[in-house]
Amino acid sequence: MQAGRDITIGLGYKDVKAISHDTAMEVFTRNFQSLSREAYSVAQLRADEFTLNLVESLQQRAPDALEHFQDPGTQSALFSAQSGYAKTGDAALGEVLIELLISRTSCHQRDTSQLASSFAIGIAEHLSSHHFAILTCNFALKQLAYSDIHSIDSLAKKIEETVGPFFQDLRDGAPLDLDYLAGLGCTIATAGSLSPAKYAGMNYPGLFTRGFSDKELMHAERLIGTQLVHPFGPEPDRYKINAITTKELLKLIDTLFLHDITDLALSALRNTVLLEHEIERMLTNSRPNLTPIFRRLGELEMNGHINTAIGTAIAHANMCRIIPEFDVSLAALIPKGSVT
Repeated sequence: MQAGRDITIGLGYKDVKAISHDTAMEVFTRNFQSLSREAYSVAQLRADEFTLNLVESLQQRAPDALEHFQDPGTQSALFSAQSGYAKTGDAALGEVLIELLISRTSCHQRDTSQLASSFAIGIAEHLSSHHFAILTCNFALKQLAYSDIHSIDSLAKKIEETVGPFFQDLRDGAPLDLDYLAGLGCTIATAGSLSPAKYAGMNYPGLFTRGFSDKELMHAERLIGTQLVHPFGPEPDRYKINAITTKELLKLIDTLFLHDITDLALSALRNTVLLEHEIERMLTNSRPNLTPIFRRLGELEMNGHINTAIGTAIAHANMCRIIPEFDVSLAALIPKGSVT
């Protein structure tokens, strides 16, 4: 608070920043002094650099989080991040760790997102840039759905914009990295292949449909003639659902008060999706730059793995550092069930 022109009451920006920095460095010093003098000097410089960047980021993006620096759980996560960066000095790792700490301090309940962030901080120092890229591409292609998608080209463009920045780092990866990430608890193997095209068909079935006729869909006559469907293609007796996603369809059903044929409409939307190779061809025809990306994912055997909550936390942090406009919180991506 400021009174008049000359009197300031309470802590100002510089005070909070200094106190937070001093508290954080005290945690590091108390736990890292067992190194030799030379090693400790290098580690302290790195930790100080990391802490200054962290406090600056928190002050700008989550100033309330600075109040939690005295919390034992926060201090434990903070030291884990400081020590991880102090050991390597890797700039990319430092940025990922800062994003993880921001996610961790933004979660005020001891739920899965907070626990995943805390655990991920200790795991991140054991990962290289291509590991971050693998997790982030897996996250972008299998856990994100985009809004305002009205065409195959708009979806292909979104995928290219989201995955493209991480493609270069994928070149250094190998199939063995997926086993390594699984061993660290970042991914799990799936029973079958879950390709980007498979997820595109699941998320946007109305874009990738072969349509249906009254001979192919039982009770299709109940749909035909309603505003839930419209003619599709050159064949006069072929139709498609008038929605791109399940959410859009349910909203349309509510608007038209056609709840009695909800199951039939959902079946017509979900069970007429094209095959994976057809969907992939449509996406790559729209955006040729997706061809080498999809090929590389296959070479790395990424289609057989999905991220765990820990892998999601790391991928989310890496996404935030590379694409600043990505503003979806980690808590919105991980179930909120409280863990005690």
